[in-house]
Amino acid sequence: MPPRLHFPSTFAAVLLLLTGCYSREDVKTEGGVSEQRVENDLTTMPRDNAKVAPDQGAPNVAVEETAASTAPLTQVNVFLEVSGSMEGFMPKPGADASNTRFQQQVAQFLSELNNSPAVGRKTYYRIKERPYRDSYQQLSGTVRGGIKEPASSTDIPTVLDTLASNYYAPNTVSVLISDFIYSPRNTGAIPYIKTDITDAISRAQRSDLAMSVYGFTSDFQGAFYPAIKTGAKKVANCCDTDIPYYFWVIGPQDAVRRFDAALLARQSAQQIHFGIKYPQPSASLLNKYQNKGSWYYGEKTASKRAAGATYYTVAVQEASPQNPVEFVLGLNLSTMPALYRDLAYLKQNLQLIGQDTDARIVNVAAATDQTRASSGPENQYTHFVKVRLTKMARASRSLQVVLKDARPAWVSQWTTQNDSNIDQVGPKTFAFASLIDGVATAIGNGQKSPAVFQIPLTLEPAK
Repeated sequence: MPPRLHFPSTFAAVLLLLTGCYSREDVKTEGGVSEQRVENDLTTMPRDNAKVAPDQGAPNVAVEETAASTAPLTQVNVFLEVSGSMEGFMPKPGADASNTRFQQQVAQFLSELNNSPAVGRKTYYRIKERPYRDSYQQLSGTVRGGIKEPASSTDIPTVLDTLASNYYAPNTVSVLISDFIYSPRNTGAIPYIKTDITDAISRAQRSDLAMSVYGFTSDFQGAFYPAIKTGAKKVANCCDTDIPYYFWVIGPQDAVRRFDAALLARQSAQQIHFGIKYPQPSASLLNKYQNKGSWYYGEKTASKRAAGATYYTVAVQEASPQNPVEFVLGLNLSTMPALYRDLAYLKQNLQLIGQDTDARIVNVAAATDQTRASSGPENQYTHFVKVRLTKMARASRSLQVVLKDARPAWVSQWTTQNDSNIDQVGPKTFAFASLIDGVATAIGNGQKSPAVFQIPLTLEPAK
């Protein structure tokens, strides 16, 4: 049996009646109605919140591509996992109860989504032994008022399989909100968590499938049910530490990218992305910003200094250890996810690739109030990459400024192999890195994109 999402032992009797209860066939149904029928019925209903662009005929290809990148997403499906292990995030209101950060953040997210013109149709589900359709008001009420009937069992691989198989559509994404705590039946199943996730996502064979994972932490008011039961089966009156929860966004890569930008760009969350292709950011050499040594723009049109022009060629007059050349490449990363704008991530993962040159990156810096207020071209950029060169070959040399798509450190930092004493372990999730390993293997055959972006540069001797 595959590892399962974690639930309290009080539901053991129900589990006996629901052996294999959350099969792939079950998840296609909602209260006995086939998922296909539900979706067909929905197409005839008024789209209360839909703001779909009107049909303007058949534009040319360039206009069509531009419209596709700015038009609303067709649909977003939100799935909220409502197991017993989630009750501590959504405590029922009472005299001594206070809202958790989970309740505040998720309720705000649902409201922003429900009112967003960036999405046409919005559909909402509770994940119990199968998905149950809710209205926005019902799901938001669950978040605010607590879970009335906690789920008995939910199989994560089946959920992911279903989202990739049955809810995948062009211009559509699904968002799964859960604590993603595994509770394997025995420790022998732990090594197969990665494999189960890989198989579940790969089964649908979606070549364009992408995923974004966002990690949050919240205070937690209730019983915590460890995945590893080396001690007590539950930790009552938990927790002194924050507990992580996650948004997993799944769909075609362009739809996931656009949803992230429209609805999650301002979220204060850890994140990691799989299978998404980002447009190359705007960039240019800056010959009057922290430059050093004898060099100038090598482009033929550089002498005209057109407003907004970009330059990628360094013409080197002289370079030596005593008289090094330093030049700065400006990058505008404002449209990239927060992960790829993080200065620490950039310093660790930006690379300069070239042959027969000692050019190297010596600094990466973020824009400041001074650069943003400057009258020079540096005011167009969010980050600056300084390169140093001490020798120049006799012929031109190509360089690439490349941002590696590396796994961020938080994934391992949030992972534990034993959550039986969660207050001492801290804000971590059991086997979380194994979940991420499974996603990485399923999307791109274990290889993330070779680069988030790459900027070509040219070094050439001055003429």
